[in-house]
Amino acid sequence: MAVPCNVGFAQLCLLGTGVGGTAFTYMALGTGTGQGATDSVLDAETVLAGLARVAADTTEVTTTDETGDTMRHIEKFTAGAAGHIKEAGVFNNAALDGGDMLAVGDLVPSADLAISDELTITFETQLKSA
Repeated sequence: MAVPCNVGFAQLCLLGTGVGGTAFTYMALGTGTGQGATDSVLDAETVLAGLARVAADTTEVTTTDETGDTMRHIEKFTAGAAGHIKEAGVFNNAALDGGDMLAVGDLVPSADLAISDELTITFETQLKSA
């Protein structure tokens, strides 16, 4: 299950008011675990070939309960090196450990990847009242 991050909400407020902010269009994988709402980076972001941070294949607005209430980010990673992936996140910057993290999630179960294995990650972040 993914967890929304406080720094992501701050960026959404900037975007929503038109006073700044940067769109969340990047996804990253990592080998750590346990990140939550107060974190701004993955525990251990990977730089392995094919598994490093990248612009998401899909960034779109979709509907969960109300029209246009959910942001969806999808990326299909193809391993260029073997790796053990345990976490994923959505960011607004292409740089390793850079930018703000919108959401983070631990992979359960984690993914052992061999060269050429594919791993598709989908984040859906719904904005709604409590």
